[in-house]
Amino acid sequence: MLKQQITTLISVSVQLSSRKNDILERWVNFPMVLEVLDKHHIDIELFKSVYAINILDYYFGVVEQTKKIGDCPVMADFMIYLKEHDISADELFIICTHARKAMINLTFDLDIASKALFEEISYVFDLNFKGVLAQYANTIYRLEKQIQQEIDENRKKDVVMFQHARLAQMGEMINNIAHQWRQPLSMVSAIVQNIHFKYQLGKLESDFFNQNIEDIKKILQQMSQTITDFQNFFHPNKEKEEYFIENSIDHTIDLLNHSMETSAIEFIRLGRNDLVHIMGYPNEFAQTLLNIFSNAKDALLQNDLYEKRCIYIETTLLEDRLLISISDNAGGIPENVLDKVFNPYFTTKEQGKGTGIGLYMCKQIIEKNMNGSIYVQNKLFSNAENGAEFIIELPYRE
Repeated sequence: MLKQQITTLISVSVQLSSRKNDILERWVNFPMVLEVLDKHHIDIELFKSVYAINILDYYFGVVEQTKKIGDCPVMADFMIYLKEHDISADELFIICTHARKAMINLTFDLDIASKALFEEISYVFDLNFKGVLAQYANTIYRLEKQIQQEIDENRKKDVVMFQHARLAQMGEMINNIAHQWRQPLSMVSAIVQNIHFKYQLGKLESDFFNQNIEDIKKILQQMSQTITDFQNFFHPNKEKEEYFIENSIDHTIDLLNHSMETSAIEFIRLGRNDLVHIMGYPNEFAQTLLNIFSNAKDALLQNDLYEKRCIYIETTLLEDRLLISISDNAGGIPENVLDKVFNPYFTTKEQGKGTGIGLYMCKQIIEKNMNGSIYVQNKLFSNAENGAEFIIELPYRE
């Protein structure tokens, strides 16, 4: 039946097949085909000698009825080869249609061109390659859909992890509020008891009463400001803004200072760069500092190796980068897990005491949101103490 539909093509098939090398050279040298091959780093000579020439042999075998449609010996390998090089379905269409175009162009050089011949050349190409194109497109679509589903799932997991990390941070902050409020509440209680004692003795004077009321107001105002500070801490920045890096570090230390003092941990500031400001999200950066400080606190309390528990903070300038070093003297991180600390759900803390999300979130904030980098190493101090050192690198402005 096919023989009756391609009589014109059959009559010139010997002429055309004898010029397969001409067709091949025309085919692979079309600019659009070269662009696709070059884009995906496909070896042109390999493409010609292994796949293209065998596909042309198959095409003329179908025309001459020595091969059956769909019985191309290299087609399956060719499809795998293209997938391995991330060729899209549209790009495969470009490659296939230009093989037909190369053959039709040759008919003009041979002076055998006609409308009937063009239609029959196209008809045989469609018979051979239409199904291949459809199958390849469906395969690519399924792969892309599967990849997109995996991306969506990973994004959902990231959202859940960030929520868990933020809840853990909020728990830490609530604990800090408790520490921050304990002393002022004791002061208010003492003032009230003193007023009550004076009243019972009949010695409550108006000046004494008014002064103590003012003292209570000041203390309550400070407590209210503490709540405001913690609320602002977790309020997300919608847009990047410029801010002084040292102010952000100082503010985070202020929020944690009372809690650290209660645990006999001292913040020690080394080098400072007060005039340096960066473009980013100050609250997210502060959350990164909180995570690192909290991890240092846990390590210091767990290991308790030296007489003084210290967290050192130093900022230095290196060409166009600002380096923020945060180190402790808690003994360091085991070398065999040092490269895993930023992995999600990885933790060196005792079971139930760590989520394994905090440092992963730090890495996401610094690298994805602030165009920086963060890494960790163990550090030996000049006094022979040792601990972990987290280094954050950020682009800066003066």
